[in-house]
Amino acid sequence: MYLEDPTDFPLVGDSLVTLGRPTELTTHEHVGINLNIYMEQEIKTKKFDKKRVTKTLQYFAAYLVAAWTLLQFVDWVLIRYNISPYWVDLLLWIFIGIIPSLIIYLYNQERINNRVLKLREKIIFPLNILLIMVATYFVFGNSDLGATTKTITYTNKEGKEETTFITKEEFRTSFLIYNFEPITKDSTNTWLEFGISMLLHEDLLQNKNLDPKLSGLKNTVDKVDRATTFNDYYVDGEFEVVEGKYTITTFIRNSKNAKIIAQETFNGNDVIALIDDITVFVTENFASNEINEPSYLDLDVKEFTSSSLKALEFYRNSDYENAIKEDSTFALAYLKSAQSNLTFSVSKFEERNLVDKAYKYRSKLPLQRRGETLIFKNLAYDAYDNAEELIKLQLQVNPNDQTYNLLLYTLYGRSRNLKAYYDHALKSYEHSPSINNGYNLINAALIYEKYDEILKELSKIQLLLPADNYVFALKFLPQLFKGDLAAAEKTLAKMKLLNPEAENLVKVYDKAITYLRDHKVTKDKLKKFEGDYRFNGNEQTAKLWIENNNILRYVSNQAITPMIIAGENTIVAGTVNHFRTWEITFFKDDKNKYYLYKSEQNDYDNSGIYYYWKIDKNIKKAEALFEAKKLDSAKIAYEIAIKANPNHYYLKDVLAHINYMKSIDSVTLQNQFKDVAGTYGPRKFWIEENKLFYKREQIENGQVFPKIELLPISKNRYINMTKFNFGFAFEYENDKVIGSYSYAYNVEEETWVKHENKDNNFKKNQ
Repeated sequence: MYLEDPTDFPLVGDSLVTLGRPTELTTHEHVGINLNIYMEQEIKTKKFDKKRVTKTLQYFAAYLVAAWTLLQFVDWVLIRYNISPYWVDLLLWIFIGIIPSLIIYLYNQERINNRVLKLREKIIFPLNILLIMVATYFVFGNSDLGATTKTITYTNKEGKEETTFITKEEFRTSFLIYNFEPITKDSTNTWLEFGISMLLHEDLLQNKNLDPKLSGLKNTVDKVDRATTFNDYYVDGEFEVVEGKYTITTFIRNSKNAKIIAQETFNGNDVIALIDDITVFVTENFASNEINEPSYLDLDVKEFTSSSLKALEFYRNSDYENAIKEDSTFALAYLKSAQSNLTFSVSKFEERNLVDKAYKYRSKLPLQRRGETLIFKNLAYDAYDNAEELIKLQLQVNPNDQTYNLLLYTLYGRSRNLKAYYDHALKSYEHSPSINNGYNLINAALIYEKYDEILKELSKIQLLLPADNYVFALKFLPQLFKGDLAAAEKTLAKMKLLNPEAENLVKVYDKAITYLRDHKVTKDKLKKFEGDYRFNGNEQTAKLWIENNNILRYVSNQAITPMIIAGENTIVAGTVNHFRTWEITFFKDDKNKYYLYKSEQNDYDNSGIYYYWKIDKNIKKAEALFEAKKLDSAKIAYEIAIKANPNHYYLKDVLAHINYMKSIDSVTLQNQFKDVAGTYGPRKFWIEENKLFYKREQIENGQVFPKIELLPISKNRYINMTKFNFGFAFEYENDKVIGSYSYAYNVEEETWVKHENKDNNFKKNQ
């Protein structure tokens, strides 16, 4: 019998010590005595098991105390010197991971200290170390174990380079901010319900040690469901207004169970000043007090917004036009309005006017917002390369800013740089997992066809959620685009079961799945949808193209959207989680060529119809010549374009304008403009640089009218190049203009329709 550890027996020199026996033994005698002594030794050892166990437990308890003390000390050092807190987690994993080997060692330390290891120990010890290394690699492989701060270089407004250090995004405290509920319902103060949280969020954005996110969810279950995935905390509150005195109670809650961790009540007559106090309260609870932590300038809310409560109420309701009327220096309102106009390509004139005003008053804004005004100024004036450089610079400071990220995705979409699109989304999510970064990564993964990767990541998130009523739905599109119809149908059925009110949203995917069951998607089926398109109602454009196995759509100043076929002439897109889906139907002309598509945009309980005209090379050439004021060449080009695209009504209108301009001299034209210039109720017409412009005041339903240039096609009829479906006419009496009215083009009826209602017919103010 082989004895694994000969040193388990007492040795003297090179021979075995026995009682009353010679040291020189035969092989069989030697083995027999060894067995006897081994058994005797084992029996003696077992008598002392309790002592060894007690001693082992004592050493192990001392180890736990020492490890915990070391972790506390390391944690203090890391905070004190701005070093990654992941070191504490890493050490904790190591301290826990070595426990199996440690217990074996403590129990057998006398033998092991003499360098005698049993076979199982020779296997367990290195295997334990290997497992710790593998586990820590997968858990901390993407974690930043360096400093919590980084140095950035930027150019100040004087054009000089400056250097500063900021907290890295993954080390900022992330939390959600929800509505502040009114204790007593009062219509005059309803706007504060979301207004307090919105202004608090804007104020906290100045502190780059924090990463606040804003959400309008009201129900506690929904709040926890949204916050628990990526955040440990969320902030909400309640307020009351009694005889002009405001009382606001702010709660910091655990995102897992909504329990209050901290709360404070603020009282005063100035609600805006109270928001500054709430900012201090939240910051003190979330930020470190270490002197080495970066500090940031904290402007008062009034300073970077407005001191007018009415202006702030309009701003909270996204009514930027009226907010600006209340406070003409409201820089943030100008900026948000410019952003909205740019995003939806409402009007180049309006975009540039608003962004110029925001830039003029930018000194009122925090540093980050000042940078934003410069970015939008470059975008409004088509300086895309400069804008991209500025966006990337701002993302160094605030990588999680949704505005900057969306703008960068917009520029990548414009250039169709899909790899950069996906790489940025992946990097953002890995550095800072969040809801917004998660959505961006899912969209990028669909575009770049990384279906399995995103499904795997979503499955990992689901494992952390005890009850998932939200994340599972995000798997639907990757499953559908991957071609796993069985899984997609199962997910869609669950979405319908849990959200029956979302029927209007999911109907597009019912149609897609029905079609895909019996039809295989091929590039030939998708290719017919490719092309450039122009919206009928403003300056927005869209481009559709095939990339690998998918058809993608880029809408001007917005992100790329992956589309999926749902019929011979239909493609669909959108997500239920984002509360918006689209069904796009294409129409053919007499030449069997697609010339128009109808986009049905679905929200929770309503749908809107929008039309987009296909733009071919003939139209592009005609428009370029017209924009260059080469009217003779433009006339010929438009005649060719009309012949190739007979259904494009607006081409005939532009040709009519060219013919009219060629028939009238400049003096007569300016006199015509002077006759119609003036105010007509809410409408205003004026001459600027020898051109006629129009703008209407915002109406009660919230509709905003952009500044547009009017182009005459006769003495009293005008078209424009901003809204193809909108035209003006003026009423004359005794050769004097006395009123104005409007026309709208009905695409389905293929005719211009005069607006007869009183809201579109106004007499000229005298």
